[in-house]
Amino acid sequence: MNPRVLPLFALLAAIAAITAVAWFFLSSGPSPSAGNATPEPKQAAQTAAANSGATAGKSPTAANSGGTAGKSPTAGNSSAVAGKKTTVDWNRFGMMLTGGSGALPEPTAEDIARFLAKNGETPANLVTAFEKTHDRRWLERALELFPGSPVVLMAALESIGGASPRAGETYQPDPQRMAYIDRFKAADPNNPLPWIFSAQEFFKLKQTADALADVRAALGRPAFYTYATERMDSAQKLYESLGLCPVEAGALGMFGLTIPHTTAAMQSSRSLMELQKSASQSGDTAAADEALRLTYNLGRTFATPEASRMLIGQLVGIGMEKRALEALPAGSPPDWLKVNPAERLAEIEQKKAYMQGFTNGIESLIRSQDGDLIAEYLRRVRTESEAAAYEWLKKQKR
Repeated sequence: MNPRVLPLFALLAAIAAITAVAWFFLSSGPSPSAGNATPEPKQAAQTAAANSGATAGKSPTAANSGGTAGKSPTAGNSSAVAGKKTTVDWNRFGMMLTGGSGALPEPTAEDIARFLAKNGETPANLVTAFEKTHDRRWLERALELFPGSPVVLMAALESIGGASPRAGETYQPDPQRMAYIDRFKAADPNNPLPWIFSAQEFFKLKQTADALADVRAALGRPAFYTYATERMDSAQKLYESLGLCPVEAGALGMFGLTIPHTTAAMQSSRSLMELQKSASQSGDTAAADEALRLTYNLGRTFATPEASRMLIGQLVGIGMEKRALEALPAGSPPDWLKVNPAERLAEIEQKKAYMQGFTNGIESLIRSQDGDLIAEYLRRVRTESEAAAYEWLKKQKR
């Protein structure tokens, strides 16, 4: 499963995707598909919609979500105020969670113009405008106004993509994508992300020495940052401007967040493990050990607070750790490894039960139709982490 983009239309699909990733990385056998990993959450959302009187064909569309009388509320009058409960249109919310036809607002050019006029042409706002409309003019505008913005440069290189070549084909990198990566390095020199993207490109080019150098460079940069807060805040403002209440807008802003760095890291880790296997077979124990060290440490990079804010980031990281630990040669662990391999693998195995509990907890949260509880959960995810928000949620009695 490719975790590059969390589905824009479904909080519950995001949960299913996270669970599928957990199984993929943490189980020893084949992983179930995202569609089969967690069937119950979608049923929970359908129940929520049914309890609110949702029927097919009655979800609001982008065209009628502007908050006119008798239609979906505007952002201005749907926010919770002191002494009042958060108001959520559970009909619409259930439709959005299950991907109902017309449920997800699609901003028009006029909507974007109003959004930018009110909130300003900031890097994050212009990137949001591009991501939600797929109109490249907004990205070009962002590059024109903010040529050195890391947020803009990451969106720019992501927009070009970097698909791996098919069997028998030679990878041809996009010069513009490579240029954006170099500019990203200059714009945020202490952030490992641009070096992870660069390593991904060099591995696909079979330029192993350059790829290894970039992985080492990434590991030496401590300021892991995905610009998630700015991007989520901007998306929420846009969705609120389209008539969604803060809970709905916050959920879409959070779970519509793109995470291309996880794909880049996963592809690089796979290349490292292929290198380790090849080196082991040829008897080059030093090269094999170095590949394991880099894979393990790349995984540990995703254990930092920012990298693991969303559980999928944490799971990607421990997946890399697991691969490296399981490939260690028999005997004493290497000097660079500061944990007991068996104990760490046992901890990773325990994540299976944790993820099942997480999925069940989110199911219950959605079934509750408690707008205030959901709003506080989303706030804690944004300001702390998904894991911290879940720990808080488990303590609530409602």
